[in-house]
Amino acid sequence: MRKKVNVKKIVNKVVDESDLILFVLDARDPELTRNRELEKIIKDKGKKIIYVLNKADLVPKAILERWKKNFDDDVVYISAKNRLGTKILRNKIKEKLRGKGKVGIVGYPNVGKSSIINALTGKRKALTGYLAGLTKGEQWINLTKNIKLLDTPGVIEMKDEDDLIISGALRLEKADSLISPAIKILKRIDKFDNTIIKDYYNINYNEVDEDILKKIAEVKKFYKVGGELDIERAAKSVIKDFQEGKLNYYKNIKIKKFGQDREKDISFITKHLKDFLFIDDAKMIVEHLKEKDDLYKKIKKPVVGLDKIDDNIILISFGEKTKDAGRKKIENLAKNKNIELHSIYGDKIGKNVIFVGVGKLKDNGKE
Repeated sequence: MRKKVNVKKIVNKVVDESDLILFVLDARDPELTRNRELEKIIKDKGKKIIYVLNKADLVPKAILERWKKNFDDDVVYISAKNRLGTKILRNKIKEKLRGKGKVGIVGYPNVGKSSIINALTGKRKALTGYLAGLTKGEQWINLTKNIKLLDTPGVIEMKDEDDLIISGALRLEKADSLISPAIKILKRIDKFDNTIIKDYYNINYNEVDEDILKKIAEVKKFYKVGGELDIERAAKSVIKDFQEGKLNYYKNIKIKKFGQDREKDISFITKHLKDFLFIDDAKMIVEHLKEKDDLYKKIKKPVVGLDKIDDNIILISFGEKTKDAGRKKIENLAKNKNIELHSIYGDKIGKNVIFVGVGKLKDNGKE
């Protein structure tokens, strides 16, 4: 029989052995997965913190930015599953540690701690489960030459059964009742935006209580034998919809992507153009960039953005599959920013398709 591990002891050890803590939260509801008591312990011990809002691909950027305001420290939102935002997180780690130190990860169950370790390292699966202590020298993974990541995440125990159910740490069939956690979900969503529940279920209400579950059961036609409304089934439906991202803190829209302005960052390209003489000619710009070896390696995610150089605005699409796709990106960006293009050109640099536009801001335009 496997010996049960003191989880609190492991969390404390992760904190003690690390210079920087990645506090992983669920981007769909960071406050639910936040532990202020542990945050205080981390800060009292003089450790740095980065709050990592994982599963951010399930949340619109506007909502992420609203959550972000709840934190005083650095916040990075990512999708570890889809490897989105991990480069931003790596850069933030380097910045916080000034290039040297140890990184530990803590968080509640099911927030994606191990997935983040795997996404950051890309080398091997992180150890999962509760481990009896940390084995020095065996569980530190190199992020860089001088930065190491502990591949044993510190799992914070949830003590409130409602929160265990909502987070998915406790299976629904093992709960005594689902009414209380369902109402807790509905109350938080109603406080965040009081139109969400009304629009999602097509109901009207004044207070969030058991009566709202009756309305939901009626809409969904959940009845017990004998015709009584089945509010327990309605509660289960609320929780499942929330866990699956169907019911959330925003209108029920399809989220295709998210970002933190990474898609607009073309500085790794325009750094080569600061002293370029023929900056008003798109073809000359592309030919000049072909001489830069660092642009030949295939990038993982296409970028599109603009930069003002001298009296010209340079728009660049880099990494699209075709020149036509790159051209459309440039034309759409120019239209959105009210820029009149006078020179455009596309080609390939190594494995990357590049399309460049050069233009001027129209009257009343905004950069």
